[in-house]
Amino acid sequence: MAIAAVCGLVLKGCRSEPPLPAVDLSVWRAEVALRSGLPTPSDSLRFRRFFYDCVYEGDTTVPDSIYHEDVRTLAEDSLFRWLIDTVLRVYPPTYDFTKGLRPLFQRWKALYPEDSLPQVVTFVTGYGPVGALTLEQDQCKLCEKHLMIGLHYFISDTFGFYPPDLPYFIRRRLTAPHIPVFVALRLIRSKMPSLSPRHLPKMVDYMVWHGIQLYALEKLLPELPDTLRLFYTQEHLDWLRENARYAYKELLPYFQESRYSTIQPFIGEEPFTKLFGRESPPRLGWYFGWQAVRRYAEKRAVPLRTLLEIPPTQYAQVFAKSGYRP
Repeated sequence: MAIAAVCGLVLKGCRSEPPLPAVDLSVWRAEVALRSGLPTPSDSLRFRRFFYDCVYEGDTTVPDSIYHEDVRTLAEDSLFRWLIDTVLRVYPPTYDFTKGLRPLFQRWKALYPEDSLPQVVTFVTGYGPVGALTLEQDQCKLCEKHLMIGLHYFISDTFGFYPPDLPYFIRRRLTAPHIPVFVALRLIRSKMPSLSPRHLPKMVDYMVWHGIQLYALEKLLPELPDTLRLFYTQEHLDWLRENARYAYKELLPYFQESRYSTIQPFIGEEPFTKLFGRESPPRLGWYFGWQAVRRYAEKRAVPLRTLLEIPPTQYAQVFAKSGYRP
């Protein structure tokens, strides 16, 4: 019996992933084309389509004269050229982005076979005076037909010219291995309902909303370690192994709280959770939400696509029905 049980565990752990569909994935380097002066008619046409789709956000009423002036201004700006050259030292024109992105897009195509995949484009848009306001869109932006990766936000965690308001715990994730994570998050959120503070969601709603995203990341990027998907360090994961039950118990009284200022320490971007000290991981609400969503999905065999479509009004039920306790 013991041998049979062990064999069953081995077979379960070694269960192979179903065959993934082939995808025609290419990554166009728009910043390289611009730095080269858009040398071919094909480059000019592709750049124009991308620029109107992502930079002008689909506004086709922008006159040609404005477009040409904007492109000329970028191409002639010495600081902008320096930033492109800096990016190219990290990501030369021969850099293979498809290696890390292909499995993600294959799994996404398997999940949404009826959808057309966006054209992936890398670009450089520069930095706003307040980085926290523009970071999310500048890092990775899903447009109507393109998905733009802002490589200037993936130069290095020690790059000295990021906006000064971005602390190091945010800069830690501004590296090449994180690119597939941010691309996946843009795809995931495009299929999920929004969770607006105007609707006064409770902490448990935020927990499940973020938990669904982390569960989707786990399914779409299983080859990546938890440290990349969670934006945690290994020390954070070690802390959770020792203290998850205690931390969960301390957070329980806040689950039904809707005042954002009260729950922000548990679901917002912080270097650590102040209630538990400097060694603790941040965003504990995300982590516990992820565990609950995973338990819910596995207990009820809920497909990922169904999870992404769950309305926020049912998030509290998802958490309750998961039966999760660390």
